Amino acid sequence: MTSDRAANGPWRALLDDLASIERSGMAVSVGLRCAVGMLPPLIIGVASGFVGDGVSAAVGALVVGFVSFEGRYRSTLRNMVLASVGVTVSAFVGAMAASHLLLLLFVLAIWGLLGGLAGAFGPGMAMAAMQAVEVLVVFSALGMGVESSTVQALWVLGGALFQIVLLVLTWPTRRLDGEMASVGEVYRRLANYARTAPRTAPAADQLIAGADWLGDPNPLGDPLAIVALKELFQLAQDIRLSLSALVFDANGPEGAQSVNDGDPSQQWARDFLRQSAVILEAIGDQLSLSTSLRAKARLWSRRHRRLLADSLDLVVPAIDESRPILGLVARQLDRALTLTGEISATSSRVVLPGLNRERGNLDETVRRRLSGLRQVLATDSELLFHAGRLVLVLVAGTYVAHVFGLKNGYWVPMTAAVVLQGDFSGTVQRGLARLAGTLIGAVVVTELAALVVPSHGVLIVVIVLLTWGTYATYRANYFLYSIFLTSDVVAMFAMIGSPVAATAQERALATAVGGAIAIVVFVLWPTWRRRLLPGALAAMLRTQGAYAAAVLRAFDVSHADEPAETSVEALRVLSVGARSARQLAATLLEGMSTEPGTQRAAIATAGAILSQVNFCALLALALNAELLHEHQFFTGMCELGDAVEAVANYQADRLAAIGTLTDPMIADQPPLLPSDLVTSTELYRQILELVSSFHALDGLIEEYEMAALTV
Repeated sequence: MTSDRAANGPWRALLDDLASIERSGMAVSVGLRCAVGMLPPLIIGVASGFVGDGVSAAVGALVVGFVSFEGRYRSTLRNMVLASVGVTVSAFVGAMAASHLLLLLFVLAIWGLLGGLAGAFGPGMAMAAMQAVEVLVVFSALGMGVESSTVQALWVLGGALFQIVLLVLTWPTRRLDGEMASVGEVYRRLANYARTAPRTAPAADQLIAGADWLGDPNPLGDPLAIVALKELFQLAQDIRLSLSALVFDANGPEGAQSVNDGDPSQQWARDFLRQSAVILEAIGDQLSLSTSLRAKARLWSRRHRRLLADSLDLVVPAIDESRPILGLVARQLDRALTLTGEISATSSRVVLPGLNRERGNLDETVRRRLSGLRQVLATDSELLFHAGRLVLVLVAGTYVAHVFGLKNGYWVPMTAAVVLQGDFSGTVQRGLARLAGTLIGAVVVTELAALVVPSHGVLIVVIVLLTWGTYATYRANYFLYSIFLTSDVVAMFAMIGSPVAATAQERALATAVGGAIAIVVFVLWPTWRRRLLPGALAAMLRTQGAYAAAVLRAFDVSHADEPAETSVEALRVLSVGARSARQLAATLLEGMSTEPGTQRAAIATAGAILSQVNFCALLALALNAELLHEHQFFTGMCELGDAVEAVANYQADRLAAIGTLTDPMIADQPPLLPSDLVTSTELYRQILELVSSFHALDGLIEEYEMAALTV
């Protein structure tokens, strides 16, 4: 995908992103729930005669509704509560500081800095902070005293709290659908991996999503089902290791002519992978069924009996004796089928609040977040740079609007803050989408208002429908989102009697100015993905080397008396860090392909490095799978692991040194393989390919260095 985007050029890639709709990002049901939150504030405002106050409450409901898109249950509730407090304070401060330009600029700088640094605490906190920044900008257009500012802030708080109530009321209806679907998708991805059997590590993106759901499950979900889901998710990670070993066996030695030329054990592995794919896909489908609970139980009863029999047929003594990993996979699949049956029987139950409460260690959480904040405050932190750019666009946008006397000039800094992203392609894409969407939305609402003069009742219905469209397309397409949002804002201004045509024109002009400010600020103070990528590739190599080395050390005779659970858990932690680093490098490589001035050769060679490290990951995972059952111990494996880690660190130093004047330290060559490893064993072949795969990075890194330094 990255190479295709690069071949089309960065600007073509940006336009493609602008026009594409991410169907999985459509939030129809969530958008409806959030849109309903706009209804009571507007109705109360019209019924009481305080229409402007009702619109203020609707603004509070609108911005806090966006926060509900981040997180799952308790984390979402926490972020929405913090956002409610933030937007309330922001509304009060913004209205109070509106009459004093210098004070307003100072407050905007503080809010911008805090809003930018909030990203260190996760996407939910970042979203809550950005909503507070936007509300501050919006209410800075009002010049009010203490009493009026307090009243407006309380209306905003009321709308935000109602949005929270709506969220909690949906919890009993959701049961464990999201948790089951996320784990089901994990098993479907594993099924696809088993079916295709590529010479690379299984994708890790869905594992992250599954951990996110199960880390914050529905508080009203059945505890037994949640425990079973967590065990099933944990089992998926073990199956992921075992499949890596089977894929390694099925493909044969690197450089083999074809799969048909392999030995009989390769054919066994390929046949076993195909049958495993059927079972894994059936488990994924069962967990993700959207049919009625009774139909789900009937379907599971038939499918479970058939697949259980099929899985037991896979285990034969000859296979266990020749390749223990085959028997291990069969037992894992059998356990997964059993757990899926238990989950299907209990997932529909809803328990009373508090029965499924998991208390975390507050001190540990605070320490972890403070540690993350200290890393952000490092001078080379990308997030700190983004916070600085956010301060600059807020202050510059407000000052420009004030100097040129733009009506409703607060749209300038608000647009600039929303458009500004951490990368060039995201900023330009949002700027173009925001401008085009604003122009279209403004024209549509203006023309409709010219045809008919809507009443308050009609406007309320229109606002709710437009808000629904805004939420539904928020993550699917920013262009459509901008159209709905512009129309929504103009309609809310029509509620308080502002001229629709003038409001639309002013918003279009302010949007263009704000988008231009965001792009100019980013170009003057950029954070290019191509400059971040070498460091990310280096971190990826370090974590992958540490994981591979730990796997090798686990085979050493000095660890023979240690509990197997200890080594398995330690390896799991290292594996998570390694795949997260690979995911980050892949994300940066994707963003780098749309940056102007990026050499295509650099993209190609960086992609080759990523592919080679993915192959290293496959080999390490395949060896890790051997540790899940009875395995041999060997001498000298600790020394070999140290040598592999030294080679990986050496390659990482070379990558980190690209573009600098420093030279990496020359690492010692790894020692010879232990003599008691018989060269005909599968384990020897895996270890040999793992060691050589890290050495194979030499030429790729040299090519990348030449391409990255080419202007």
